[in-house]
Amino acid sequence: MEGSMKYQESSHTHLYSTKFMRNSKAVGVLWGIFSVCYCIIVLVVFTQDEWIGDGDQSKSSGNFGLWRWCTDSDNGREKCRGQLGDFSSVLSTAFRAATVSVGLAVAASSAAVLAFILFF
Repeated sequence: MEGSMKYQESSHTHLYSTKFMRNSKAVGVLWGIFSVCYCIIVLVVFTQDEWIGDGDQSKSSGNFGLWRWCTDSDNGREKCRGQLGDFSSVLSTAFRAATVSVGLAVAASSAAVLAFILFF
């Protein structure tokens, strides 16, 4: 008996490697598409200052977002508080942490999409 085995390439091996390469390219394209969709969603959440509003069964009227919240006043105008530039005006520590986390997610997802564009 020989101590080593010789590698023999057959038509089955070539078929499997071709199929693997085709599937890996499809997974890469889907990964890129989903990364772009994720980047858009995170960017909308970060930039929209108000995205949860009042409904029919709310205790008070108004709406809030990640870093800004508004309530309706008596004269029909909204009174809004919270600015992205003034970080101390954000509602609470939890909302500040969420704002920082979403901001980092925007930066990371934008960098990933940029890398896809540059290296694809």
